[in-house]
Amino acid sequence: MFTSVLLMCMLVAAGVTLPVGYDVPIPYNFNYGVSAGNTNFGQQESGDGSNVKGTYYVNLPDGRVQTVGYWADGSGYHPTVTYQGTASYPSYAPSYGYH
Repeated sequence: MFTSVLLMCMLVAAGVTLPVGYDVPIPYNFNYGVSAGNTNFGQQESGDGSNVKGTYYVNLPDGRVQTVGYWADGSGYHPTVTYQGTASYPSYAPSYGYH
């Protein structure tokens, strides 16, 4: 999510600082993915100049995959968060005293 917020801030900053004559945003499309052991995440996003839509996902430490689908326009950012899988946690047995 931090990546999306950072990207949206960069896009807004780029839109505000464009030189005269560049008032029409250019359509774009990008994606990336990272897979390194248990660390898996990625994002896909496209924009048509006035609207943005995309998804990003991350493998959570509890074994689930969190996916955020979103679209953004003049009315704001509209996310939909879903989870796949079942959360699992390591068993914990408190120990009393020294072993």
